[in-house]
Amino acid sequence: MMSSSEHSGDWEFQRIAALLKAQRQAFLADGVPDLASRVDRLNRLARLLLDHHEEIVATESEDFGGRAPTLTRAADILGGVGVVMFNRDHLASWIAPQPVDLPADAVAAGMRAEVHYQPLGVVGVITPWNGPFLLATIAAANILAAGNRLMLKPSELAPASAALLSRLFTRYFNPLEAVVVEGDANVSQAFARQPFDHLLFTGSSRVGREVMKAAAENLTPVTLELGGKCPVIIGRSADEAVMAARLSYSKLIFGGQVCVTPDYVLAPKGQARRVAEAVLGAARQQYPTVAGNKDYTAIINDRHFSRLQGLLEDARQKGAEIISTAMSSPLPANDRRLPLSVVLGATEDMGVMQEEIFGPILPILEYDHIAAAIAFINRRDRPLAAYYFGADADELKQVQAKVWTGSMVINDALCQIFYETLPFGGVGPSGMGRYRGFEGFKTFSNQRPVVFQSNADAALAAQRPPYAAGLETYLLNAINGLKAAFASADDK
Repeated sequence: MMSSSEHSGDWEFQRIAALLKAQRQAFLADGVPDLASRVDRLNRLARLLLDHHEEIVATESEDFGGRAPTLTRAADILGGVGVVMFNRDHLASWIAPQPVDLPADAVAAGMRAEVHYQPLGVVGVITPWNGPFLLATIAAANILAAGNRLMLKPSELAPASAALLSRLFTRYFNPLEAVVVEGDANVSQAFARQPFDHLLFTGSSRVGREVMKAAAENLTPVTLELGGKCPVIIGRSADEAVMAARLSYSKLIFGGQVCVTPDYVLAPKGQARRVAEAVLGAARQQYPTVAGNKDYTAIINDRHFSRLQGLLEDARQKGAEIISTAMSSPLPANDRRLPLSVVLGATEDMGVMQEEIFGPILPILEYDHIAAAIAFINRRDRPLAAYYFGADADELKQVQAKVWTGSMVINDALCQIFYETLPFGGVGPSGMGRYRGFEGFKTFSNQRPVVFQSNADAALAAQRPPYAAGLETYLLNAINGLKAAFASADDK
């Protein structure tokens, strides 16, 4: 007999399939949306955020048990609207056919070509819990700007935000344009198995592998943004005060629960403790208290809170020294705001060096020379981001050339996610594909070449059989000329 979960999974699959079918039929019936239709959809997305900003702030704080309201307003509301406006304001130039350069002989024969950005159809999105509205808005803005229909599955780990997303999308969009699908992990699995025209997933590498397997059954193209252990290299030339302030801020923003959060630090030999003290000092300035501090974001749930505490205990038992910003009084039982803890003497067998931390824990290790730091990073999975603090031109040149990462920032961390002009994505295990801004528009479009051939037929007729007697000689001369050119280049 089929289990209740299998019954539920089949029902959810059919429910989602029906929504997808309806959206696809509407997409095909309506055809490619014009500029005005796309702008209207983007404007509605912006109004959704602006009209309900207070409710969004309160709801995300409810899910986290305390999420910094100032950051939610800055990132999810103003940042989200900024993303929408960027797409909207560039859309007219993006959707215009782009001329393509052709060889001179083709142009002389009257040929021309363009690239048209054609909507894919229906795009599915699975968003994580750490930025419920911001990440949904970024995806929706890119997808709607490209002229697609949208189906969004928010994380069940932020249930209040998921429910609010569903209510607001229902209010501002026809479900044939954009719809939110709520539900647990079984619903996410059913969602990933649908034959979307593209699927965007943001989350862990473990779940990303399962999403990719499910998408492969339908040959659905995927964009995966997966995170990983983002390293920080501190050079001997780094400005200590600047480094400490920026590293502390980027590590603790949203409680360290951001995909490009610095995960571990590589400091010059003999400087780990000094770096730790500087970062902890900066953290205490930014957050004089932790418990009940509305500027300090809590860990999303008890399970993740316990996992982070377990990582600290594992490191302690294996010989690491833990230094924390925590005051002597313990946190209240219902407060999941975890103080920053620096781990000195971390080793590779500790959990803090084996899994993405995703919280306010910062291992600091030492390196002998810059090549050793680079080798340490490159022995591991390629990260979503890497950071370097310093002013040494030779070090910087080596780091830029030899560290394989989705993005890199010099003398700061995390700031790259705030700019729509920068493509965003991972490399290898940290993800595949790029989106945000024009890169997102291209990702969610079919870049279709359109070639216009001249009616004049003389040039084309000469290429058809029966072949002219001199054509063979012409081709052999061309081949020999190229051989000579390459041989000359090799000699140089």
